[in-house]
Amino acid sequence: MMAESAFKAKLVAATALVFLFGSGVVVGLAWDQTASASTPTETRGGERSERERTRHPMTIDRVGLSAVQKATVDSLYFFYGQRLSDLNTDFQPRFRAVMSDFRAELRQILTEDQRVTYDSLVLEREADHTLRRRNNRDR
Repeated sequence: MMAESAFKAKLVAATALVFLFGSGVVVGLAWDQTASASTPTETRGGERSERERTRHPMTIDRVGLSAVQKATVDSLYFFYGQRLSDLNTDFQPRFRAVMSDFRAELRQILTEDQRVTYDSLVLEREADHTLRRRNNRDR
């Protein structure tokens, strides 16, 4: 009976230590996030962030964020923007290869006149797309 209660006491103590350690890790991570965030006095009052200057406003910008929240949103924006850029770098060559194969098979079922028309329409669409991307980048 005594051994069983000693075991239970050790088990409770070990569980308490695990929870204490876990909560310390969580508090440490939260502290690290707030310590690296800009404080309202560190942000420039009337200036827009880099994200706000280079992109269209996002929905989150219309909820009345504080300066600290704006800094956090900017940090998330750039972090996930990089992830999307990396994904796009991997995706684009594969996408182009599939589209190239698709267009090649489409061209095989067309007559010569249809191929000429199709090729000119594809070139026109690609030029429009390039122009739209350039205009969006300049905004």
